Amino acid sequence: MFELPSRDSSAKPDYGARVGMAFQGPRPDSVSPVAAAASAPALLCGLVAADALMVVGTGLAAEGIAARVLRAAPADPALFAGVFNAAVGPLAVLSLICFYSAGCYRNLRPKAVRRTIGSHAGPLFGAWTAAFLVLVLMLGVTGDLRRLDTAAAGTLWLWYGLGLFGLTALRSLFLRLARDWNLAGGLRQRTLLVGTNDLALEWLDRLQRTEGAGYQVVGAVSTAADRPSSVNAPLLATARLAGVPVLGGVTGLVEQVRKNRIDLVVVALPWSAEAEITDILERLRVLAVDVRLLPHRLIARTAGLSVDATAGVPLLGVIHHPLAGWRGVLKRSEDLLIGGAALAVLAPVLLLAAAAIKLESRGPVLFRQKRFGFNNEEFEIWKFRTMHTDRGDQSGAQRTVRNDPRVTRVGRFLRRTSIDELPQLFNVLRGDMSIVGPRPHPVAMKAGDVLYHEAVENYACRHRVRPGITGWAQVNGLRGEIDNLHTAARRVEHDLYYVDNWSLGLDAEIMVRTALLLFWDRNAY
Repeated sequence: MFELPSRDSSAKPDYGARVGMAFQGPRPDSVSPVAAAASAPALLCGLVAADALMVVGTGLAAEGIAARVLRAAPADPALFAGVFNAAVGPLAVLSLICFYSAGCYRNLRPKAVRRTIGSHAGPLFGAWTAAFLVLVLMLGVTGDLRRLDTAAAGTLWLWYGLGLFGLTALRSLFLRLARDWNLAGGLRQRTLLVGTNDLALEWLDRLQRTEGAGYQVVGAVSTAADRPSSVNAPLLATARLAGVPVLGGVTGLVEQVRKNRIDLVVVALPWSAEAEITDILERLRVLAVDVRLLPHRLIARTAGLSVDATAGVPLLGVIHHPLAGWRGVLKRSEDLLIGGAALAVLAPVLLLAAAAIKLESRGPVLFRQKRFGFNNEEFEIWKFRTMHTDRGDQSGAQRTVRNDPRVTRVGRFLRRTSIDELPQLFNVLRGDMSIVGPRPHPVAMKAGDVLYHEAVENYACRHRVRPGITGWAQVNGLRGEIDNLHTAARRVEHDLYYVDNWSLGLDAEIMVRTALLLFWDRNAY
């Protein structure tokens, strides 16, 4: 959904100043209608074919590397060749089926094209792993797996690793090419706008300010619901709407759709015009074209809309639990697996840090503080103590600044390397926190001279998921002191992006970037 620009409802917008503006992007005749309509299916078929070739190619590469580079030739080359050749075809087919089931081959809408590889990595990893495990299971059932020696079985797992790397690199390259093609106009849908009212103008204005929006608006059609106003008055002389030609009325709608090879019709009428909307939908029902209703302003400001049917009646979902169902199970499983493994590996570091704190200054090793957590409920966070006991601030009202005299020498090192955050792994195992999520703030923390949760709009929305040890804001340069409202608002904006766009791939990207930042993040002090 699009976001409408905020405006004073008491003032009438001056749309006349925008009439005659050049519409941003290619002119309607700059892209062949046939080519534009065929672009997405062609790209989709190309991706499917490339995935199949990548599965086969990485299998052959694994066999060659094992034999010539690693010198890990199987004891019975003929047996392995037979098993390997028999496995190539089934794995290619299994992979394509799993990729399709995981949503890797959804229609190439411009929004999907603009996503980063991080949002695709999770489904791709899961689908490839599932396909390979099914293949191994098949080999086990047929008895072929038991007949292979260690070198031969190792070649199969090398195939898995090469395949995962190759498929990820291929998807990254494909997304880049598709994004460039979309920006050049190759994936834009030829669109006809029904309505010449305020809502239509606001939508066009949004398109003009959005790079690669994916819509090539060929023209607009006026309706009876577009009552005379300051908006429509200039149209009588110019027959243009924000640079888009007005092609007539509803009576010629079907003809215009056919004549201009339209892919998408956007109906921009107030929902109170039920009779006319029904008439327009009946006219368009005979055509092979997508039709979308532009929502009411209130609905348009709501992200993540969905439609569910209950007792045959559609319900419009406007607010969703971001980690409901299996998404919540995956997120919690990730926390338990990574948190438990991290504690096992980093146990010596925790012991050394605790000893250093105890040797340098008197007081407890751990620092406990109340912070906002899931559903805005308070919880007690655990950190290594980095300040002198008599100078610490239990409430969090006093911000930590660079070269803060309250911080001990050991504490300065712990904060610089983020070792002071490691006890929060116990918070993760307890269920208070996640490995990745919006950072929890002290209940008395301030942005400027105002309490953080009171100063920033939509602050509480970030607590729809568990807080994390690291997060999207922290890997985007928003770690450290929050000394003004602008920085506070930017951090919340990044947190809300994470909540609305969570995926395993995004979590993996954040964890990798966090590990890299540990060595040169100047905002840690």
